[in-house]
Amino acid sequence: MDINNPVAGNYQAKYRLLNRIKPTTMDIATIDHIPSSSRLAASIDTIAICDNLNEIKELVLPAKVDLMLLILCERGSLTLYYDSSCQKMTQHNMMVLRPGHILHRYVTSPDFKGHFISLSSSLLGDMLPPLAKTLPCFTHFRDNPVIALTDDEVASQTELRDILRRKTYSQGHQYQGEVVRTLLEALFYETLGLYLAHWSSVDNTKEMKRRDALLYNFICIVEENFRTERSVSFYADKLCISPKHLSATIKEASGRTASEWIDSYVILEAKTLLRNTGLTIQEVSTKLNFTNQSFFGKYFKHLTGQSPRAFRSSPQTMSSLNTK
Repeated sequence: MDINNPVAGNYQAKYRLLNRIKPTTMDIATIDHIPSSSRLAASIDTIAICDNLNEIKELVLPAKVDLMLLILCERGSLTLYYDSSCQKMTQHNMMVLRPGHILHRYVTSPDFKGHFISLSSSLLGDMLPPLAKTLPCFTHFRDNPVIALTDDEVASQTELRDILRRKTYSQGHQYQGEVVRTLLEALFYETLGLYLAHWSSVDNTKEMKRRDALLYNFICIVEENFRTERSVSFYADKLCISPKHLSATIKEASGRTASEWIDSYVILEAKTLLRNTGLTIQEVSTKLNFTNQSFFGKYFKHLTGQSPRAFRSSPQTMSSLNTK
């Protein structure tokens, strides 16, 4: 499939590479679209399909990726280093990364064959209604997002990819956008179904749905407020329940307490700022709304075993990154 066709008319791609934080203080760019200069820029805004991330020549790592990324390894292997994690994919493995991850680097074997589909979170949000039933996947597979597919499941994914690529990168009619969005919705539900099928403990009772909905709402609020709020009572008030009930429900639903979820977001952001920016420790402390640098240091060391200064000065290898 030729994906080099020029894009014309009302469907001209609007992808861009954004650096949201001043270069003097941040070495990491934020990728929320495929740059318009890339040959992968499609005729439908906010989506790109490629066989190798090297095809995106403007992609400079490390980078914060604020888009949904679906990866399928058909043959060979792919090792992906992101945040504080390292995931190795082998034949017939699939992986979905939500927006917000820091992608450090990736390594493919010489015989790697597969594809990458990127989709902006804004398009996904506009296309699909909020779905609490997706939460089990997002939580259960958050730390281990790689699943193994059967031959038939791989065939279904590649068929959808081929159709999506053909419709996305061709000169289409006035309803081309609607066609592509419908195909994306089909791909979304197909992928969601695969993840749910790989989680044998899914419970469809009403109690499970209420619990998952609470967990989903809690995580959404945490993602919006963790830089300024670390108190469980703050999130409980937002959800109109008691802190005790919130903590018990979140622990039951995810295996992690509400405090552990909040701390994981704060620590990951702190590590990102310490490792990848020119901000001082005091500035990082202020950015995360700690009362002073001393309190931030104690908090960071309690959760990571290292002081912020020691973490920043340690060798920048993936093996040295530590999450708890």
